[in-house]
Amino acid sequence: MGRFIIKLLLSINILACLGLAASYFAPVTNPEELWFLAVLGLGAPYLLIVNLVFVFIWIVFRRWYFILSLLLLILGWGNFTKIIGTNITSKEVEGEKQLKVMSYNVQNFDLYNWTENEESRDRMLELIKDQDPDIIAFQEFYTEEDDDHFHNIRLLVNELDFKYFHFEKTLTLEYKNHWGLATFSKYPLENKNRVPIEGSRGNLITYCDVKLPENGKTQYARVFNVHLQSIGFGRNDYKFFKKFQIQNPDIESSKSVLRKLKNAYIKRGQQADLLKDLTDQSPIPVIVCGDFNDTPISYTYQKIKGDLKDAFLESGFGLGGTYAGPLPSFRIDYILVDTLFQPNNFEVIEKDYSDHFPVSVVLNYD
Repeated sequence: MGRFIIKLLLSINILACLGLAASYFAPVTNPEELWFLAVLGLGAPYLLIVNLVFVFIWIVFRRWYFILSLLLLILGWGNFTKIIGTNITSKEVEGEKQLKVMSYNVQNFDLYNWTENEESRDRMLELIKDQDPDIIAFQEFYTEEDDDHFHNIRLLVNELDFKYFHFEKTLTLEYKNHWGLATFSKYPLENKNRVPIEGSRGNLITYCDVKLPENGKTQYARVFNVHLQSIGFGRNDYKFFKKFQIQNPDIESSKSVLRKLKNAYIKRGQQADLLKDLTDQSPIPVIVCGDFNDTPISYTYQKIKGDLKDAFLESGFGLGGTYAGPLPSFRIDYILVDTLFQPNNFEVIEKDYSDHFPVSVVLNYD
């Protein structure tokens, strides 16, 4: 291998190392202080792959440079254990109570036919019926009061046997078309609350207390249903990603994308702080469901999780990607639970009826 090629590859390797090292600080750095670290956290899985490739390249060509990436990967391995689920066997315990929980961003039940499939909504409802959860938290929920076909609250209550629900609206048009967050349950719901997010119309935090089946030590749990700040990419932004060229970059589009990333990360950081305070203040065990719009290598995830159990890491397997949109493969939908619960049989249901895959878990408890 020529000297020029070696120097070029080494330069790229060093840049990849620096980027990966910086990404390690994303989960512990508030985006209000250094927002660009959050972007590196988003790219951490790709930086990991690049560094792994360089390890093999340098080993093949018998260069000691492989140590650079190898040491960095070892030092930051704890970050990547948040990405991969390694559970193959079930942790179900006989004799304990069980509660099946789902979280699903339904993208307004495909109201505007984004999927170009008129059966999307019916298939979502069939999926929910087949899964038969005890509790389901919907983000981007939509219902229409005067339309028998799109009166989704009535349908879920009457046909899918969810006797109790908590619906908080983020938008109402013509007094009958409602958007928002909804939690449906087969067990009684009490103490229903909403926590508005300042400066955001479509994002919201809600919570309610579910009365769990009797004869257990744990009689109530507080279910949080959250939809945190999205980046808000439009069609032009996705076209920019598809046509991006290093040789001839679109400066204006690049600025627009970075501006949206910065604003989203800062707002999500603030929302994560608020949600963390709410879960810490809860007098009863908590279950946090929702669309965080952020990956496990992020301040948002790290802040909210705290001492809670990540149901995917506890009982899931693989990469667990939940986003089915134009930039897939990211895990941004979560179920986090109190340490009193033992997650079991976590599943990402890979049906692209929405731009998110639903997630479900069975919780064992005393």
